[in-house]
Amino acid sequence: MELLQWHNSFSVGVNLVDQQHQHLFSIINKLIVKTEAEQQKKIIEKVLDELIDYTDYHFKTEEKFFKIHPGFKKHQHIHQVFVEKVSGFVSAFKLGNTDFKSAIVGFLVDWVKKHVLNTDKVYFQELGYSFIAGNAELKNNLVRPWISTKVLVVEDSIDQRILLKTVLEQRDHIVSEASNGVEALKICLENPDIRIVITDINMPEMDGYELISAIRKHQVRHIYIIVVTSLDDKESVIKALACGADDFLPKPVFPQELHLRIQSGVQLIQLESQDELIFSMARLSDYRSNETGLHLERVREYTLIMGRYLAQHYPEKNVTIQLANEISKVSLLHDIGKVGISDQILTKPGKLTNEEFEIMKEHSKIGGDLISDIYLNAGSPSLRIAFELTMYHHEKWDGTGYPAGLAGNGIPMAARIMALADVYDALTTHRVYKEAFSHEKAKQIILEGKAKHFDPDLVDIFLALEETFIQLKNDLNDA
Repeated sequence: MELLQWHNSFSVGVNLVDQQHQHLFSIINKLIVKTEAEQQKKIIEKVLDELIDYTDYHFKTEEKFFKIHPGFKKHQHIHQVFVEKVSGFVSAFKLGNTDFKSAIVGFLVDWVKKHVLNTDKVYFQELGYSFIAGNAELKNNLVRPWISTKVLVVEDSIDQRILLKTVLEQRDHIVSEASNGVEALKICLENPDIRIVITDINMPEMDGYELISAIRKHQVRHIYIIVVTSLDDKESVIKALACGADDFLPKPVFPQELHLRIQSGVQLIQLESQDELIFSMARLSDYRSNETGLHLERVREYTLIMGRYLAQHYPEKNVTIQLANEISKVSLLHDIGKVGISDQILTKPGKLTNEEFEIMKEHSKIGGDLISDIYLNAGSPSLRIAFELTMYHHEKWDGTGYPAGLAGNGIPMAARIMALADVYDALTTHRVYKEAFSHEKAKQIILEGKAKHFDPDLVDIFLALEETFIQLKNDLNDA
């Protein structure tokens, strides 16, 4: 059987995952060689056990990247099915099944090749990675096509309820049903995670107007209410909006229009107290480090001026003024993962040991995982940017950073901007382990890191904005 050969077409654009895929290929190749050489059963069993253990390790690593993908559960299920099937093959072989070569090796070669090429690459592309001339480049693919949520359909006609439910479930919304306003209000009060209600007007016991007023009276968080009514019934629409409805849909309901109205509601809900949430979360880590002072305020300004300069002078980078503002806003979260690092390490005066530094490095992944969990529920584009910035701001242009070993344009732009802003502020301010460096010394270190640590274009932008950096540093001095 032909051995698996690694080539660039298998690359997903993330060094860590590519390396694990290559190692997985090597284990399968070892299995091919051992079986064709008719090695002893125990030797083959040892390779099989290695394959099972490494596959489980690899899947867990890969799934951490996919946690923010709307199809995460589906991909995770594919992994589970694979592990179960291979485990069944292995168990049968250990019990004496001699049809090993065709039943296991052929399946493994075919599955792994197809999975990497047709599934893994697609998922990474949908998360913003593309593959141009063998290089990974992150696109500004910051918004999921559709965001699923919990929706309550209130309609006394069972046919209409089934129709609406079917259409909504096509977009993976979780749908609850009520036949009148009384049932609907009870469901809303008992299920505070229902944030969108689609209701008819004319219903028994409690009509749509009364339901809207009751929801507004009892709600703690805003519930987005869409009224379904006849196109020519303008009086009902006006009355419903006066009672507190947010939007309306004319009958008959067209699926695409319904989906768009739902997405509008989701986007409005996402804005609720988002800025306050971001700042409060950021302060969790800031309070832990007495020496940081106005660190958050400074990096917010540094990232803002670099992002806006990019938008104005580097149109090929596809950074808009709006995106620059978002990066600046969520920059406050870049070190949120430090809440998971012990005070003994976080506030240690002096240099960290190798073991302590390895623990400190975990903060980017801790923060990224935390935000990815929130992003899965909220789907906010701002949180997508926050995830990228928090998880990857310690990656380096030459691929030697952490936690994923991303390189060049494969590093999200938000993380690249954050990296330079964070390093400049760390260098020019007092920390428990060092005194503040002068601007000139910090500048020299950043120049030495051009095309190694930092995006070379961002270093050029730093030089162009040098006087502004100095002014901000002085205006927001901790002293």
